[in-house]
Amino acid sequence: MSNSSHASRSDGPVFDVVPVIENQRIGRFWIGLFAVAWLVTFLDGFDLQIISFAGRYLQKDFALSNTQLGTLGTVGVVGTLIGGIAMAWFGDRGGRKPSIAVSVAGFGIFMVLFALATDYPQLIVLRLLTGLFIGGALPLVWALVSEFAPARLRSTSIVIVMVGYSLGSATGGPVSNALIPKHGWESVFLAGGLASLVVLALVLVFLPESIKFLAQRDIGTDRIPPILRRIAPDIAVPPGTRFAVGTQAVDRTKFTPASLFRGNRLALITPLIWVAYFCSAAIVFYLTFWSPILNERIGFSVSSAALLAAGTSVAGAVGQILISRFIDKRGAGTIAWMPLLAVPCLLIIGFAPLGPAGYVVILVLANIFIIGGHGGIISISSIFYRPAIRASGGGWATSVSKLGAMLGPWLAGVLLDGGLSAQGTFYVFAIFPVLMVVLLVVLGRVQRTLPAGADGAVHPRPAPATSTVPAA
Repeated sequence: MSNSSHASRSDGPVFDVVPVIENQRIGRFWIGLFAVAWLVTFLDGFDLQIISFAGRYLQKDFALSNTQLGTLGTVGVVGTLIGGIAMAWFGDRGGRKPSIAVSVAGFGIFMVLFALATDYPQLIVLRLLTGLFIGGALPLVWALVSEFAPARLRSTSIVIVMVGYSLGSATGGPVSNALIPKHGWESVFLAGGLASLVVLALVLVFLPESIKFLAQRDIGTDRIPPILRRIAPDIAVPPGTRFAVGTQAVDRTKFTPASLFRGNRLALITPLIWVAYFCSAAIVFYLTFWSPILNERIGFSVSSAALLAAGTSVAGAVGQILISRFIDKRGAGTIAWMPLLAVPCLLIIGFAPLGPAGYVVILVLANIFIIGGHGGIISISSIFYRPAIRASGGGWATSVSKLGAMLGPWLAGVLLDGGLSAQGTFYVFAIFPVLMVVLLVVLGRVQRTLPAGADGAVHPRPAPATSTVPAA
């Protein structure tokens, strides 16, 4: 029996895809979608963050200063800024799946080429190009997952996928310890690039296109029924059926950045997300890029410093999982608790005379709260936008955040070159979570004023078991 009823009209019945998504059960389709999306974000995290674990080896082999090393980290983020906007635009025009495939192919190929670089200018150019495709993948994956997730699990679904990113980042530590001493720094970039090309095959074979995207754009109507049957095998779709996303009209309007500021209080929501995401990215990228080196300077061995940095990324993934369900139930303001709890942790590391054990405990707690809050912001970065511009909404938010991500590694390098101790950098960066708390509290209050059923509302209107879409 169909999960949606049909409205007869001269050009055929109209089928609402929303109830199918809202009433789906966890099964083969759901698991397959999440598995492939998770692998993409895992390798995205690994490929972006592996340079922080290989950094000291690159610094030695190419005789780089701290500022040059920080610049190498920053230029990759510049690439992600460009890629986040460009690939998201492509995703809202040509579809989620082909855009994700191009992104995965791109960062896989340029990771391999990075391993073949022979001088600093080549490193800079290849890292820029790698970052372009790395930055393009994430907002596309978020858009795809959120469009297949029931509203009650939307933020949770994105966080689950982004745990893959955190674990991918963490995997760089043990992989570096295993490969670099024997095979050189090039080996980890080859490993990441080749693994990405393997996952590309899985994307092409198993990842579906978003039926909400296809329906709202009124394109590829012959592609929607097979995907619907993967979600619910008993669905019957008569020939000539047209598809719709709830009561939303077909949307063929061209995206412009102004679209992110129109309707449902987006003129306030978009800047709040962008600035909070900027602050979060500044401190997260400071930690992920510099942690192995800072840990070593504080007194840990090279292998212990890398393992500690990996462990803190895993701790951050735990934080993301802890906050995810609260976001779906209580809204974006809930995220503010994470950066609020991070502030005293950063100040303790920066000012208190901690021994190795105390430093590890406080650093782990800081990462739970910082990365947990970052995952929370990611989970809401695209949910306020309608499907036709959702990838662009997430892409622009991600790209704006990359300005903060560029600031973090660069600022830490400048502070260290200026004579500040490794521990001292922690209290300087405490300013960013303070700002996040204020922004997220305001965002949470604005979100609660959205009408039921609006994109991003705290309590979205539940989809009925059957629905009829009236003729346009």
